[in-house]
Amino acid sequence: MNKLSLLALMTAVGVAGSTVLPVQAAEQSILSSGKWNGGAYVVVGGQVCSPEDLKDILAGICDKLPNIPEINQPGTDNNTPDTNQPGADNNTPDTNQPGTDNDVPDTEALSYAEQVVALVNAERAKAGLNALTLDTEIASAALVRAKETEISFSHTRPDGRHFSTALSDIGINFRGAGENIAWGQRSPEQVMNGWMNSEGHRANILNPNYTKIGVGYYQNAAGTNYWTQLFTY
Repeated sequence: MNKLSLLALMTAVGVAGSTVLPVQAAEQSILSSGKWNGGAYVVVGGQVCSPEDLKDILAGICDKLPNIPEINQPGTDNNTPDTNQPGADNNTPDTNQPGTDNDVPDTEALSYAEQVVALVNAERAKAGLNALTLDTEIASAALVRAKETEISFSHTRPDGRHFSTALSDIGINFRGAGENIAWGQRSPEQVMNGWMNSEGHRANILNPNYTKIGVGYYQNAAGTNYWTQLFTY
């Protein structure tokens, strides 16, 4: 409470009182008031005085009272601080930021031939071997061979030549080549499972000499799938 409010309170009490209290009661309650000969009087601490005298007394008392500081001073904020200040962000960060990709790669976005290459390199990685490079020209030759195996399911081409001539026919140079063929499997995973469970086919897939690969996938009018892998170094 500040000085002004204390003075107003004591003045109000002096004006409002209407009954003269005993001296001892006045001492205990500080002041009392009444009327005498048509004029107002006030008893303070057992002394009778006029209202004007009371004001002077109260003013002197208030001047001696210390200021009581205001609890909620300007410049202070007793509310819980807002932790979400401008320039700061306390929200959970968005981990999927531009320029990053947290999604698992979708193999369905790859062609069947590309999926087979990915599976081959996964098997080679398990064996501690270098990944094979997908070569588009070798892939073209592999597609030719996949279509030919519908006619003659053999490593000998329908015209009687060796499978490797499908590479040389389009100008691909190589020191060594290998071929895996299959038909009927409905997915890259199925055909790779069959090849990896066959000793000769597995040996081609895990041959440390090979550096390049091409995969041919062909589905005929009846919906039968034909698969070819060609390896070179």
